[in-house]
Parts: sequence; structure tokens; C-alpha cells
Amino acid sequence: KRCVESGLIHCVRLPEQAGDGPAPALIMLHGWGGDESSMWVFKQIIPAGAAAVTPRAPLQLGENEFAWFRHGASRTRPEPELLEEGLEYLNRFLDSLPDLYPVDPARLLLVGFSQGAAIGNGLTLTRPDRAIGIASLAGLMPELPKEKVDKSGLAGLPVFVAHGTKDHIIPLEAAHRTRDVYRDFGAEVTYEEYDTGH
Repeated sequence: KRCVESGLIHCVRLPEQAGDGPAPALIMLHGWGGDESSMWVFKQIIPAGAAAVTPRAPLQLGENEFAWFRHGASRTRPEPELLEEGLEYLNRFLDSLPDLYPVDPARLLLVGFSQGAAIGNGLTLTRPDRAIGIASLAGLMPELPKEKVDKSGLAGLPVFVAHGTKDHIIPLEAAHRTRDVYRDFGAEVTYEEYDTGH
């Protein structure tokens, strides 16, 4: 039932001890070929008092393999129209969460890996009111029509961008672009490079 209401199959981990009112939540977005279990590798970053929600992307690629959008001509430059449906699914999913779980819609933090970072970055640029910050891990910044970007809402937004210097799937330059776009829009960016691959 909750998958029908939210539009996406997902896993949820609620805080063991309920605080005063709804909990903040990490929305953890998997990459190309992952599923709702893939992001639990980052479970150590979940604060004790926060919920964690891991949606499964809507497009099925194979058995237990899913994606937020299909690639266009370039893996690192998804076409805006290919991104649109994934963003619609993600927005509907976030809309549904407060009705399904005791989470605070005003305290959502996006954590995206690879294509999950791309969909998270796309959401942040078009709807910066949706989250209190974003972590973009081994990801990229999709190109969006200028009229869809809400520059005013990005000022001061906390952003963490991390990438491996040996990433042969999404090049390091994609992380540089993500960092620079957020900085140009006034976000508070923390940028890190690591001696690792994808």
C-alpha cells in the first residue's frame, strides 16, 4: 500500500527512540543499476535521531537493477527531458512521506550516489525548498533549462561534493562542474577528492 501511495518501492529505518515531533530524514538515492538496498552501505552516516529512506528508482533495467533515467547521448550530460520523469517520481515520493511516516518534510537531507546524485542535484536546482542540504557522491550536475533553476533558493544551502580521482565511470571534471555550479548560485559547498575509483 505504501508503495502505491508513494509511487516507489522503498525501505525505511526510523529512529529507535522517538523525539519530540517528526524526525529529520536522510533520503538516500542509489545509482544506475542499484535498488533500495544499495545505499545501506552508507548506514554509518545516519545520525541516531534521524530516519533513513531509500527509494528504488522507477525504471527497471534488469533483475534487481533500476535507474532514475535512461542515458542520452552522454552518460555525463543527461538530456533534460530524460530527467523529467525521474524528477516527477522523486517529487511525488517526497510529497507522500509525511503522510506515511513520522518524518519532518522541512528537515530532509538528500544523499545521492552516481546517478542518484544526478537526480538529487536536479531536484535541488529545481526545488531547493525540498531539502536542507545535499551530499553528491561520485555524481554529476545535469543540464537543466535556465527557467527551471531556482537560483534564489540555493543561496546558503549546505552542499557536500565528493569524488574519486580514479573514477573511470563519471570523470572528475563532472564533480568540478557540480561544485562550481553550486558555488555560482551561492550554496555553501564543501568539496573533497579521494584516491579511489567509482
